[in-house]
Amino acid sequence: MSKYMVAAMKDSKRYLDDLLLDDALASHKMAFVSGPRQSGKTTLAEKLLHRENCSANYFNWDDDDFRRLWTKSPKALLPLIQYPTSSPPLVVLDEIHKFSRSKNSLKGFYDLHREQFRLLVTGSARLDFYRRSGDSLAGRFLPYRLYPFTFGEVVHIKSPPQNTDDFFSQKTESRFDLRAVLELGGFPDPLFTGNSAKAQRWWQVYRRMIIRDDLRDLKAVRDLQLLESLVSLLPERVGSGLSYESLRQDLRLSFATVKDWISMLEALYLCFTIRPYSRRLKDALQREPKLYFFHWPAVKDPGPRFENLIAVHLLKSCHAWTDAAHGEFELHYIRDKYKREVDFLVTREQKPWLLLEVKTNSTQISPHLIYYAKKIKPLFTFQLVSNPSLEKNTVVDGVKINLVDTQRFLNRLN
Repeated sequence: MSKYMVAAMKDSKRYLDDLLLDDALASHKMAFVSGPRQSGKTTLAEKLLHRENCSANYFNWDDDDFRRLWTKSPKALLPLIQYPTSSPPLVVLDEIHKFSRSKNSLKGFYDLHREQFRLLVTGSARLDFYRRSGDSLAGRFLPYRLYPFTFGEVVHIKSPPQNTDDFFSQKTESRFDLRAVLELGGFPDPLFTGNSAKAQRWWQVYRRMIIRDDLRDLKAVRDLQLLESLVSLLPERVGSGLSYESLRQDLRLSFATVKDWISMLEALYLCFTIRPYSRRLKDALQREPKLYFFHWPAVKDPGPRFENLIAVHLLKSCHAWTDAAHGEFELHYIRDKYKREVDFLVTREQKPWLLLEVKTNSTQISPHLIYYAKKIKPLFTFQLVSNPSLEKNTVVDGVKINLVDTQRFLNRLN
């Protein structure tokens, strides 16, 4: 990636920019943006503030002066807010979820001043606990998720494809090189340096920061070294079922502790799990999840790393489409007790929508893909291939299977 492209990417809009302004903020609801640390939330917020002519309205919980002011009384913030003449000002509260009474203080602040400004709340831990029924913030906000750069990201959210032509008619041009993305990941810092050694150093610092700094704001953990050992074991589990029992034995911890720690790592967006799909499928697995990292270069084995890259791209699109009110999209995989497995299934409104097998080194159609396509009848059934010349549509046992080039497929996602 050239230095000119790097500069252009750093200055470019992200896919949530317009949605935030036109959706939650336009209706005077709070916009809650969560996502992995260093994925671009603060940069997005600062650019929106600049765009709205109120750059001074950025407040971070890690700033001592703001923390003291807000803890004493949120209304003490009012004299510091910059008011443009054209519209109600945009105000950003960053990492305020770290405040133990953030929910009640936000509720009071919002209820008293909702017509005076638009409020954007960002955080590097999952904010979706606010969605629980009965919460004092119910009906006052809309949630959004900002993830690292992906191969097909543009400055807006692409709508869900309607048919296979939406994939095969798409140009495969991208702002990124797929090999660079696979090697460096999608986080701005390592991706834009273009240096694998620096990217590796970034990951070591980033991982330690999540465990030793951010985790303290979520829950007390007595033995951080054991937690670091758990994180070091997880990359080799990517691409296969995640056995809490196996990890428990390796670390000599309780089953509940291992499960709790992984849940905390998910809450901090270090990794995520997807659940098996079993609806109306006899003998399908129902409990064992698969785990992936948001920074896929953490996985050294090339095969699982590539699968991890695909998982992040699919998850990002599922969440972008859901957050933009295109429907409820969820990511799963399928496996049964006979070890018939397909890598990914996207559901739309809880119904099978896109079935995907990741086998770029082969054009032989997976029999498991055919088996499950016949069973669940998704709208799309794809198997990835490594070259556009290998693309084809075929019908096997009455099932339409599409072999699609990896870059073309990823370019259609968000």
